[in-house]
Amino acid sequence: MGVVTKGCKLGCCSPEVAALPRGGWDDAGSKIDGRRTEHLRREWAATSARIDRMQADYPKCKLCGQSTLRLDQAGLCSKVTEAHKAYRVRLGLPAVPAPAPAARGRGGRR
Repeated sequence: MGVVTKGCKLGCCSPEVAALPRGGWDDAGSKIDGRRTEHLRREWAATSARIDRMQADYPKCKLCGQSTLRLDQAGLCSKVTEAHKAYRVRLGLPAVPAPAPAARGRGGRR
């Protein structure tokens, strides 16, 4: 996208582009100035990499590979897509998994 400068914390925006009002978003917040697309791509990549590192040791669904805190008896995540339902039924389990137990400290009982 051009010469990398120190205009933003990621080093991809010129000082002029980094200083755009509202970060380059329009008044409605729905369109970004094209000069900021590389910045958003880098920001998203850094965020995704951080999330991947945090979830690296989470169990993965046998069917879709989704990282999850808990797998059901079939080794699947809590999704109820047709493929997930069919996999559970083939194993003789209910098509929809039982709800997860309430997590402590997350607003359970009051």
